[in-house]
Amino acid sequence: MKKAGRNITDFDMDWKFLKMTQAGGLCDLTIENNDFDDSICENVNLPHTWNTVDGADGRGGIDEGGEHYYRGLGGYRKKYVFSSELDGKRIFMEFEGANTVAELYINGSFVGRHEGGYSAFRFDITDFVALDKENLICVKVNNASTDYIAPITDQGDFTKMGGLYRDIRLIAVPDVHIDLMDYGSSGVYVTPENISNSSADIRVLVKLRNDCTEEKSVNVITEIFDADGNLVGKSVSVEYINAGNSADYNTSIVIQNPRLWNGIHDPYLYTAKVTLVSYDGVVLDEVTESFGVRTYHIDPDEGFFLNGKYYDLHGVNYHHDSFESGWAMTDEQRERDYKMMRELGCTAVRMAHYQHDGYEYELCDRLGICVWTEIGIVNKMSADDDNLSIADGFADNAKQQLRELIRRNYNHPSVMIWGISNELFQMSDEIFELYAELRETAKYEDKSRLTSFADAQFWGRFMELPGDVVGYNRYFGWYIDGADSAFGRWLDEYHGKERRPIAVTEYGGGGAISQHKDSVVWAEDIDCWGTRHPENYQSALHEDIWRQFEQRPYLWGKFVWCMFDFASDGREEGDTKGQNDKGLCTRERVPKDAYYFYKSVWNDEPMVWLTEKRFAKRPSVVPQVKAYSNAESVELFVDGVSQGLGAKNGTVFTWENIQIKEDSASEIKVIATLADSSKLEDEANWTGYSK
Repeated sequence: MKKAGRNITDFDMDWKFLKMTQAGGLCDLTIENNDFDDSICENVNLPHTWNTVDGADGRGGIDEGGEHYYRGLGGYRKKYVFSSELDGKRIFMEFEGANTVAELYINGSFVGRHEGGYSAFRFDITDFVALDKENLICVKVNNASTDYIAPITDQGDFTKMGGLYRDIRLIAVPDVHIDLMDYGSSGVYVTPENISNSSADIRVLVKLRNDCTEEKSVNVITEIFDADGNLVGKSVSVEYINAGNSADYNTSIVIQNPRLWNGIHDPYLYTAKVTLVSYDGVVLDEVTESFGVRTYHIDPDEGFFLNGKYYDLHGVNYHHDSFESGWAMTDEQRERDYKMMRELGCTAVRMAHYQHDGYEYELCDRLGICVWTEIGIVNKMSADDDNLSIADGFADNAKQQLRELIRRNYNHPSVMIWGISNELFQMSDEIFELYAELRETAKYEDKSRLTSFADAQFWGRFMELPGDVVGYNRYFGWYIDGADSAFGRWLDEYHGKERRPIAVTEYGGGGAISQHKDSVVWAEDIDCWGTRHPENYQSALHEDIWRQFEQRPYLWGKFVWCMFDFASDGREEGDTKGQNDKGLCTRERVPKDAYYFYKSVWNDEPMVWLTEKRFAKRPSVVPQVKAYSNAESVELFVDGVSQGLGAKNGTVFTWENIQIKEDSASEIKVIATLADSSKLEDEANWTGYSK
């Protein structure tokens, strides 16, 4: 077959950037015009954010925008020659994400505007570019707060970094193509149905577009391939598309003996390839989409089931934020982070609190990590605290964000839950009705998945918000009640009240790796909003809470808050500024002791970890020495002398009142004996002092 096809060009390199601050009098500059002198701009490559530094430096930073970091306008310029080889094609500019409002100008002309900081979107730029000539591309991005784009105003306990913080691509296609203006989606939707061990029906919906001035016919070839590239199903059909119109094409293909996508045990993926071919044999367009064949359901008393079998969903919350580049993360950084999650033993991740980069969903597909993903409604729908009236445009924008989330990520087998809000604490008839509309929108867009919300109110109409399942955000032992078993008793009470399945979508506490204290008492030694965040209290908190969770199989999901410390510029706590320090790892990806506790519980790979390594100077009689291991026994040695086997409580081993040397270092070593008699060891050096 002849090929015309789709051309994709990376568009990340060689941009000029200017922070167009109100304070600097720059917000009115006509940066989109050709005669603008961009010598005052800095050279940047994408992804890029202007809040890499000031978004995580605490309350002493810039206050323009009202949140101690710059929230305002930034301008990007790039000069580019479009090749004459694109003549006769439609040209689109694809943005993976721009926070919060993006306006595109080409050669001084306004092309379009996108509102919402987290989803992919595209502009058709065909009529704005000149071929074989230099074109000026300008993007104005504004991360200033609004009352109508969620998260509104200053809501959300995280820094809302501005800029073109994800990739940009150019996509060129013939006039007849798979629709590129469908809420950032691929235009191909794959739905496995009627799944059994012997067969599965693969329903494929293709959004077709004809930008010609006359009706066109096109051959639609749909092929299904297994992971080894073998063709396992195919359909061919001729479709007619009216001039200047879109059309939906549906087909269903049966595959025999499907291999199921089975989480971390076997994250098996198929590929659907859709090819459009003209009547004279020219390939017009082609899209490939990975997908998995799987079923799941959630029982209010027995938890989560994948492919008909109980499957323990446990994992972490994750913000797209790195210490190197803030929100402007690279795929390599994402791979590092998700590799650490799998090494920890996560079977699930909650992508907080907005749509994440598309590559994250691909990683979860391949790694077998189940996903809860949500839109950015956090805390409030209304900036009017007195009347709780919703601003004009909020409802439409929230529905847009939800459609963008679902359509872009529809084909990912890892996605289990569409989340609609996080910790909504306002309630009125208008808010409740809009929430119901959002849930209806989600169910219309995708009948195959469940909807949910993360609640932190637990009373009245908050418990009546529509959702298939619910999540609770609750911080026992940190913000509230540190008493033993309090969390479990509270969960049992609400399990009795709530007719739907419940998960714990956030729990945990802060941990500063430079802070330690023996025998921490919650009510006396913890300052949850301040500086007293000892690392060893954080790990003890998680030990206690996890024991309570293990006894409650009705919890269909357990999500630690959170995997890594992340930028939250208004916070100053523990030993950090501008960060939330509840991560199992620091923002620099240094694992804390609590990380190794969960690794001992969640990961079957043999391990041992001596806790409190960083607690290097301590009383010469150490009240308690602790190690984590999934071995059956662990022995402690101090300066080569055995202190006996540790008392075992699950994967936690402890020794009481251990003597170490004063004023010089003692070698502390733990040796775990595995079932095959092999051994693992870990060690630290501690120096004692007398009280």
